[in-house]
Amino acid sequence: MGPHSLPNLYFDRLKTVPSVCYGETNNGYVSGAKLVTPKGARNYCWICKQALRTYAHQPVAETIEEAYAALHSVGMKNDFVLGEVGFPWGGRLRPHKTHRNGLSVDFMVPLKDGVRLPTHALNKFGYNLEFDRDGKIDAGEIDFLAISVHLNTLDIAARKRGGKIRRIFFAPDLQKHLVPDLRSKFRFNKKQSWVRHDDHYHVDFEFPCKKMGA
Repeated sequence: MGPHSLPNLYFDRLKTVPSVCYGETNNGYVSGAKLVTPKGARNYCWICKQALRTYAHQPVAETIEEAYAALHSVGMKNDFVLGEVGFPWGGRLRPHKTHRNGLSVDFMVPLKDGVRLPTHALNKFGYNLEFDRDGKIDAGEIDFLAISVHLNTLDIAARKRGGKIRRIFFAPDLQKHLVPDLRSKFRFNKKQSWVRHDDHYHVDFEFPCKKMGA
């Protein structure tokens, strides 16, 4: 067995290890996290995927994959893009303050009319885009209805697995464009966080986790 076989053995074993989350999104870790490979969406950054930044607690990974498949099945033509998730083992995912126990996921904003969101090294793979208060940039306009449908679909898929959406971070000045019923259904940040969250919406899921050290 050569040294190049060792990483493959690790990831093959990871596929069969039970997924368990520990602690909180800002102070925790996960064992047996699964690679998120959604059909109907692209990854924000191929290099970042290779750097193992798109792993989640298993029910979260399954929730994401089911939701994107559902959107694709009803004919939504948006360019859906999966953003940062977490490491296979959890823990600190710089520069994020959360994303530590497999329950935090970033979803890049979809644009209207199927316009492709520009994600490349020069704009930090989409994380350095700056939308105005109407959700517009030169490349296109945020499809707030698509975000609303996506969030509702994610919550439905999570509840099938005994979880739910715990909270959502999205730019406060853009939240008014979402479907009103959605804003009353979910817990959104009221104040501006340290990152504006205009180019992506951050979702923390709620699934049972063990205490740290358990």
